[in-house]
Amino acid sequence: MMKGRTISVVVLTLLVGGLISAQEKPPVTEVTGAEDLVQQKSKQFLGGVYIRPDADISKYDHLYLWDSVFQFREVEGATNRTTTMMMRGDQGPYVIDEESREKFKQVVRDAVVKELERSKQFDVVDVVGPRTLLVRGAVLDIVSFVPDNVGRFNDVHLASVGEATIIFELIDAETGVIQARAGDRRNIAPPIQMNEVSQAPATSATVWNDVEQWARDQASTLRRALDKAAKKAAKK
Repeated sequence: MMKGRTISVVVLTLLVGGLISAQEKPPVTEVTGAEDLVQQKSKQFLGGVYIRPDADISKYDHLYLWDSVFQFREVEGATNRTTTMMMRGDQGPYVIDEESREKFKQVVRDAVVKELERSKQFDVVDVVGPRTLLVRGAVLDIVSFVPDNVGRFNDVHLASVGEATIIFELIDAETGVIQARAGDRRNIAPPIQMNEVSQAPATSATVWNDVEQWARDQASTLRRALDKAAKKAAKK
C-alpha cells in the first residue's frame, strides 16, 4: 500500500501501452525489489496489482518514460486471408506485418505520452533527476483480429481490433527499486465499444483510431491514479 492511499490502479499499459526512452546509458544499472511487492485488489487490473509496502508517492513529482517493450504473437499461415475465408467465419488472429507493427508502436507511444503529459501532479521529463519515477511498460502477446487489407471488405464488423497483455512498473530512479507493478490482458478497443461489435464496418482509419483511443484510455487510468494518490499524500 502506498503511503496515504491504497492504489489499485497505480500503473498503466498501454501502454501500455507503450512507453519509450531511447538513450545510450540506462537511468539505473539494476532493477530490484520484485520479490517484495504485495498484491492488492483491483477492479481495473484483474491480472494483478502489486505494490511495495513502504512505497511513498509523495517522494516523486517527475515521470521518466523508460525501456518500453512490444512483443507480437507469431501467427502461422498465409499473410493474406481471402474473402472466401472471411465468409467462412475466419476471425483470426491474423499476421501483423512489419509496417503495421511499427505503426502500432508509434500510435500507442504517442497516445500514452500525450495523456500522461496532462497530469496535474507530475511532469513528464526526458532527463532523470531527483524525485523521479521511472515508468517502464510492456505490451505483450499482441494479436490482431483485423483482416489484411481490411478496406477491401465492405462488411467487416469488429468487437475489437485485437488483444494484448499489459504490464507496467513504477521504479525509483535513484535506487532502481520497483515501487509497483500491474498487468492484465485486454481487448484492444475503445472503452465505449468493449465487448460490443461495431455497427460500422471497419476500415484502416477506424482500426488505427481504435488503437489510439484504447492506448489513451490505458494511460488515463494511470494518470488519474497517480494524480489522486499524490494529492492525497500531500495532505498528510
